[in-house]
Amino acid sequence: MRKKTRNAPRRATRRSPKYERVREALRRQIAEGHYPPGSRLPPETELPRQLHAGKQTVVRALNELAREGLIVRRRGDGSYVADGRRPPLVAGRQLRLGLLWPHSLDSVRLARSLPGLITQGALEAWGARLADLELAQGERSELTRAHWQSVTAGADVTVLGESWTTAPRVPPLRAVKEGRFDGLLTVGIIEEPWLDELLGLGIPTVIVDFPNERFAHRADQVFVDAVPAYRSAVRHFASLGCKRIHFIGANIGPPAPDEKMSIPEYQRYSRRLRRPDPDSFQRESAYRQGMTECGLPVVENWIHFAGFSTEDQEVLKQTLLAISDAERPEAVVCHSLGHANIAAEVFAERGVRVLGAGATYADAPGPALPIVADGLDLGRTGADLLVWRLQKPDRRLLRVGVPMSFAGNVRVPATDKPLLEGVER
Repeated sequence: MRKKTRNAPRRATRRSPKYERVREALRRQIAEGHYPPGSRLPPETELPRQLHAGKQTVVRALNELAREGLIVRRRGDGSYVADGRRPPLVAGRQLRLGLLWPHSLDSVRLARSLPGLITQGALEAWGARLADLELAQGERSELTRAHWQSVTAGADVTVLGESWTTAPRVPPLRAVKEGRFDGLLTVGIIEEPWLDELLGLGIPTVIVDFPNERFAHRADQVFVDAVPAYRSAVRHFASLGCKRIHFIGANIGPPAPDEKMSIPEYQRYSRRLRRPDPDSFQRESAYRQGMTECGLPVVENWIHFAGFSTEDQEVLKQTLLAISDAERPEAVVCHSLGHANIAAEVFAERGVRVLGAGATYADAPGPALPIVADGLDLGRTGADLLVWRLQKPDRRLLRVGVPMSFAGNVRVPATDKPLLEGVER
């Protein structure tokens, strides 16, 4: 006896309900190529006449085909044939998805920054490439946007960032509300009050590149897991005989209190109110664990924090040069590869060799060893989590760490541009 396939659609017969016969007629027309993938079915005002059936019968048949993933229905637009090689993200739904950036976006940042790599990874998970993304050309005072949509994938994606003339580090919530999104990815946004307000909108959200667990009961999170790689970096330097291993964390500026604050106003404001980057807490903790595992002391004077601006870098240089010979580092483990290169170079000018390692997302010249954050993987993981959330809204919220990789056992994607200031996180 032939075994029935579980969940297979039931074949319509002459005794089947009318909607099943209509469904099978449409299925046959699609299979025979009358309506190829991506094509639009006749409107619901026309199909009843063609199929000799009532409107409600046709609507029910279309809904059945949408649930099976054979077609995608777009409210106010009609029904489209799905691509059988890649079914819609959520069967029967056309999703409006938003990626929210921590600053303005352009073609260079989309291609080479960490938020850009996260965006590329998300697009890849949803069936697109960076080249498919259309960057809006607006005035410098307007919000920066990029857009991609696919009827067969059932996805309409908008990337949203601040304008080029203001510096709030987040898109305005009014713009998020106007987007009428079904789901959101926040890309590298670490402003907790803003995230709190965003989650209050009730839109399913995945917070990407933010390690703080404060929102663990309200949203899925994907973050860079620094612990294995940073502990490996400490062990590596200890194996070379280094005993004085320092840590250099990152300082960042606060969010602008007014979304209309200009760039120069923000720069003056942020210099007065530096704060540790949340990612640095996890990296410092991993450094401390590695030192303890290696039987090395953790001396509080060996822990430093510095920002990314030219002024901050000068302060870091002076701080390092002021350290006494007895406590001068033999190696540094840093928040960023840029900090590690500065430390190695400033001591090399004095004829002292200091080893270094720090986090990066792209290849960069310099003596320090890279600890690589995989932006593409962050984006893919966040995108998959969001689709899963939309498919199963009652599932448990998750916090997913994407491990960094240390030094010699990784390949770093190359770039012919310097790493963007403030993005090397």
